[in-house]
Amino acid sequence: MNSSANTPNSERETLKLGTVLLDGLPGSLLTDQAPEKYLVAVVFNRRAEPEEADFLTGTAVKERLRSAGYPDVELNVVNRRLEISNTSLEELRDGLSVAIARELAGVEQKFERERVARNAQFRKEVDAESKRSEAVQLLAQSITFDPARIEALH
Repeated sequence: MNSSANTPNSERETLKLGTVLLDGLPGSLLTDQAPEKYLVAVVFNRRAEPEEADFLTGTAVKERLRSAGYPDVELNVVNRRLEISNTSLEELRDGLSVAIARELAGVEQKFERERVARNAQFRKEVDAESKRSEAVQLLAQSITFDPARIEALH
C-alpha cells in the first residue's frame, strides 16, 4: 500500500498535475453562451500534503501568478484536485498551466530544503546527545567507592 501519509518526505512521490476533469467544465464551452472565465479542476497524481496545499493556496503563489499576468486566478486544493478559479482552458493552454507547474516545482524544492534542514538539525541533536551521554558515562566511570581513594584525596 502506497499511502503518502505514511511515507517520509524523502520517499514521497513528486506532486504533479494530470488531466482536466471534463465533468466540471461548463456545458456551454465553445458556444456563444460560454462564460469567459470559470473553474477548471485538474487531478493530482496523489493527495497533496497539508503543507503543499497551504503553499499552493498561499499569498506568495497568488502574488507570483498575479505578477505573471493572471491577477484573477485563484487556486484551491480539494481532495486530489487542484481547482483553478477565474480561468479558461485557453488561458491554461496559453501559459497559465506552465506557471502553475513552476509553482508545483517550487513546492518540491521547498520541501527538499526543509527536509535537508530537518535532517541536519536531527543529526546535530543526535551528535550533541551522544557527546552528552558519553560525558555522563565517563563521569560515572570516574566514581569509585574505594576507601583508600578517600584518604588519598585528603
